[in-house]
Amino acid sequence: MTMYVIYATIVVLAVLFTIGMVFRKNIYKEVDKLDDWKNTILNRDIPSEIGKVKNLHMSGETEEKFELWRNEWDEIVGAILPDIEEKLFDIEEYAAKYRFKKAKDIISLTKERLNGIETQLQLMVEEINQLVSSAEQNSTEIGSVREQSQSLQQILLNKRGSLGVTVTMFDTRMDRSRKLLDAFDEATDEGSYLKAREHLSEAKSEIEALSAYIEVVPKLLVQIKTTVPQELRQLIQGIHDMEKTGYNLESFAFFPKIESISKQNDELLGKVATLDGIDIIEEKINNLLAQIDQMYEMLEVEVEAKQKVAQSIPEMREYVAQVDEQLILLMEETTQVQLSYRLAEEEITFQEIIKKKLNELMTQLQVIVDVSENKSQTYTSILDMVEEWREQVKQIQVDIDKGKQALYDLRQDELKAKETLSQLRQKMLESKRLLQKSNIPGLPKDAVDHLEESEEKLILAAKQLEQVPLEMGRVNVLVEEALACVEENESKMREIVESAQLAERVIQFANRYRNRSEKARIGLIQAEEMFREYEYEEAIECAYQAVREYDPSIVEKVSEQFTA
Repeated sequence: MTMYVIYATIVVLAVLFTIGMVFRKNIYKEVDKLDDWKNTILNRDIPSEIGKVKNLHMSGETEEKFELWRNEWDEIVGAILPDIEEKLFDIEEYAAKYRFKKAKDIISLTKERLNGIETQLQLMVEEINQLVSSAEQNSTEIGSVREQSQSLQQILLNKRGSLGVTVTMFDTRMDRSRKLLDAFDEATDEGSYLKAREHLSEAKSEIEALSAYIEVVPKLLVQIKTTVPQELRQLIQGIHDMEKTGYNLESFAFFPKIESISKQNDELLGKVATLDGIDIIEEKINNLLAQIDQMYEMLEVEVEAKQKVAQSIPEMREYVAQVDEQLILLMEETTQVQLSYRLAEEEITFQEIIKKKLNELMTQLQVIVDVSENKSQTYTSILDMVEEWREQVKQIQVDIDKGKQALYDLRQDELKAKETLSQLRQKMLESKRLLQKSNIPGLPKDAVDHLEESEEKLILAAKQLEQVPLEMGRVNVLVEEALACVEENESKMREIVESAQLAERVIQFANRYRNRSEKARIGLIQAEEMFREYEYEEAIECAYQAVREYDPSIVEKVSEQFTA
């Protein structure tokens, strides 16, 4: 038992030793990484970056920043990094003494310090580059900006007369741009290159904006002070002139719109004086001019409408007179047709409705004439009435044409019915001739009944066709019934003749087997009796049954010979 405890203790100690060795090895790796990181920072060429600032004017802000950055780097190299190196030794000692938690805490702290140094150096380099870049950009741009300023000053002097109310604001903003350039010079002399950069950028933007405005503003002032007022005066004069010649323009409400445009134009003049929102002002002026153009177009449309109305009224009078004459002729023709035909009540009512609509349109035409002569409406609205009137008259013309076509179709139906009956009579005659030529004994009773029915339907349809007044609806029904019956009769007659002839030949062919048996002889006698009684299909079947044991295909053979 004692030996077991000893062995167990040895195993536990060995495991703990192994774990300790692994932890120490990992910590030593971390120390090596941190040491490499520290040396990378130490070997970074930060002094060279800081040295770039020495090429600038060392005073004021530049000198302060230079000293700040140099002190920060000196502190990092002289104090912070050596302290970190000491901490790395402490970590190794703690690891050697198996104080792994303490070692890991110091590792985490060291990583945070190295990350802080990296961030500090990155920010330092960015600020150095920004300062140097600003100085270089200032040096590159200041010449062209001064030239733009001088050129703008000369243009301003040359165009003062065309700038009107905006001159004061141009002078104010021009003076501001000069002050910004002066502030740029002062900041540069003081070594404040970043501040100088701000002044220069602001001055450049101001000069570029003024350069653009000085090209646009004179045109805007001309439009606001001259073009728009002149267009409005001409528009007002045009409206008065048209009203004097009899145009009723009150409903267009031109003058409230003109007053609104004039007020908006005055407001734009005040906004231009401030040089604020020039792009928007230009768009608003164009919108005002577009509104004026729209009113001009409305006047032009009104003038054209008057011409069209004056031209249309005589045409409308003539047109409605022609339509009225056509309607009268249609109604007279209808009266004549009624002597021979029975017309549907709807047709008569339809013509009365057309007459009523035409009378209403005649009244409406007089209204159009009155409002045109009295000038009580705009000609644009009168023209709309004219167009609507034309469409309604066109529809009446269409309705009259439909009525004419209906009468024509009615007479055509009569002719068609007569022709159909004539054709049906001819078919009946042909069916009778077929029966006579075939020399068959006679017709079955149902065929005779059907033949008589066909003749009766033909007679009935013909009598209906002779009625006065003629009711074509009833005639068409009877003609259709006669047509169906005669065509069925014609088909039936052909079938009977073919069956009779086939029955006769089958019996003749079967007689060669008559003496073969008593059954065959009796069967053929029965078939002959059926044939004489006009039961032709039954005669064929009876003959077939009598001799089928001797010739099973007798019917097919006789049929093929018969049709060959």
